[in-house]
Amino acid sequence: MQLLVKVHREQIAGEMDLKYKEKVAAATSKAEVDALFTEWWKIQYNPELFTKAEMLERWFGNVLVDSRVHGVTTPRYDKSTSMIGTLTDDSTGLTCTPSTESTAGNDPFAHLPQFWCLEVAVEKKADGSHEIFYVEHIDDTAKVRGGEHLCWMIQKNTYKREWQDKDYKYLKTRCTPAPGYERWKEGTDRTGKVHEYMAHPKYYAGMDADGAITCGTGLAPVNRTSHSTGVTRWRARGTQYSGASGSLLKFLDAMMRLKYGRKGNSGKIEGCSSYSFQYTVAVTETGVERVILTTAQAANLFVGSAVMLGTNASTDRNAASAYSIFDAKLITSIETVNIDGTDYSAVYVDNGGKTFDTVAGTTMLSTAPYYSGWNDNVLGRDGSRYSPTSGKEPGMIQGVEFMNGSYLIISDELWQWSTDADGNYKFDCFKCYDQSKVGSVINENYDKVDVPTLVFPKDTAAWTWKYITDNAISDDVLWPEATNASGSGVGVGAGFYCVPAASGVRAAWCFGCLCDGGSGGVPCRSSNGGPSNAFWSGSLGAPGSEG
Repeated sequence: MQLLVKVHREQIAGEMDLKYKEKVAAATSKAEVDALFTEWWKIQYNPELFTKAEMLERWFGNVLVDSRVHGVTTPRYDKSTSMIGTLTDDSTGLTCTPSTESTAGNDPFAHLPQFWCLEVAVEKKADGSHEIFYVEHIDDTAKVRGGEHLCWMIQKNTYKREWQDKDYKYLKTRCTPAPGYERWKEGTDRTGKVHEYMAHPKYYAGMDADGAITCGTGLAPVNRTSHSTGVTRWRARGTQYSGASGSLLKFLDAMMRLKYGRKGNSGKIEGCSSYSFQYTVAVTETGVERVILTTAQAANLFVGSAVMLGTNASTDRNAASAYSIFDAKLITSIETVNIDGTDYSAVYVDNGGKTFDTVAGTTMLSTAPYYSGWNDNVLGRDGSRYSPTSGKEPGMIQGVEFMNGSYLIISDELWQWSTDADGNYKFDCFKCYDQSKVGSVINENYDKVDVPTLVFPKDTAAWTWKYITDNAISDDVLWPEATNASGSGVGVGAGFYCVPAASGVRAAWCFGCLCDGGSGGVPCRSSNGGPSNAFWSGSLGAPGSEG
């Protein structure tokens, strides 16, 4: 009898999935597909018959299927220094423009099976599998994003193929198998199960009200910390966690190429790479939760962004003096005030009701990395709240918020400096494919990734920016093919911060920070800090489905 019930259930499910597959194929907007998903779910969902994960396996595996091939061709650096490529196959002629909070851009991909995406709240289990608790369009958004569980963005685990010839690199994706195509690494969890969807963290990591690390909206970044401490914090949530995976960067890069035909995000969805402002206050005050700046200075600041307050004893944000009054507090409003006949701007902050004194010419306000959720109200899956190209605010691609003004510390990669027989510096990438085995030393749990070893002459100066020509083809990591581009506006539009050493393991710091300007970007790398190094400019990330 149970077998008959199971067969009947699967027959009905199959018929319903086919019906909605046809409806999705006829849809012409994301709003239509969103509504179809909600309808499909509410007609069928019964927790006694299906788990939420099983429902999503069906939706992404059976309903979101078409015959389209999405492709992009980009020039290799020796062919052309341009960042701009060409969309091919069924993407030919499609033009994507990012959105803001006030204006919806144009995203002709958003409703298509390979790109339609969904927010969910999830916990990974000890064996690497996961359980889904809340689902966008079905459950309260506050629960999906709230951080009780990890907030993920999921989309179809497509089949993809990457290859290159002498002049060009090629990337193509499709819904169904074909020779030479493989599924995304993050679509397979540690148990070996191949999911019909793949998942990436929607936000950087943050700390919840109980002091536990999580991934949710409205949380301060976990910066001034190290790779090693980050792994320890995630392990306190569960031994299956270690933090961000490098697969996230590979995904973001692929989405930029497939949707925008670009080798990098710079110039299109910039992220926060140019929001470094430090101002001494203009007027002395006592017992306040504000600072007085000139109107010109305050015009550079965003309400809702984060700042620190200290003294101008040092402009280094890592110095204790720079945040001796407070660190990482939000600007709540900026108002014009007239003091002794002169107009100033009062920048109010939420310091929890704790007042402080300021001294003109000495007390210094500095911008800091953003809290999560800056782009929650953007009218699309890609863009930034005010201006995607300003460089002053975090970016978002496929619902994933990135570049919050601090480097993202990748947990499952470690990098290593060494030298060759001639004394030239070498830089290699190692990856741990099991988050429960991530550590701070390269051992038997790490594999050397099959990407180019970066080689620098033995007289290479330290503390210099090199610029990335192309990213290597790899299913595992985003890694420079070479770092001899002529500047930040060519190649992939991002830099490699080169601090060579004869030996030493380095933590994987990516994206750049709010003061890196044109060097920042999704492909950006810094080779400076070891696993125990902690700075204001590095923040922890959250895990997705890989590992």
